[in-house]
Amino acid sequence: MNVEMKQYAILFLIACVTLLSVATLSVASNASQIAWQPSTAAIYAQAKQQNKLVFLDLTAEWCLFCKKMDETTYRDAEVVAYINEHFLPVRVSDEGEGELIEQYRRHARPGTVMLNADGIEILHKRGYLNAQLMLWMMMAVVQDPSPEVHK
Repeated sequence: MNVEMKQYAILFLIACVTLLSVATLSVASNASQIAWQPSTAAIYAQAKQQNKLVFLDLTAEWCLFCKKMDETTYRDAEVVAYINEHFLPVRVSDEGEGELIEQYRRHARPGTVMLNADGIEILHKRGYLNAQLMLWMMMAVVQDPSPEVHK
């Protein structure tokens, strides 16, 4: 093998390793994202079927603290894993349409609402929540989903 072919072989190997690294990072980042569900009335039937609670993220395009939660809280690995394991996460944006959006349109942004599979509100918090506080609140709701406990 001449020198030129060795150089091409080395470049080819470098390209393969780079592509493999990018593919691995892409898969890892998708696994570390919240699996947001569409905002439909059928979400409660799905929650019953999967034996999960419903997690609503009340957001709006104009909301700076909503964006901050997207950049911090909703990127925290523990928060993402806990939401995906115990909840059906739904993003409720002012810009959309639907029954849930209409129901929560007048609420403050950002807002975090946790509901049972019957659509009964367990917990509703307004404003920015850091990852640790979010995690503690979710754990408390999962441990005891009685609405009376969290009022």
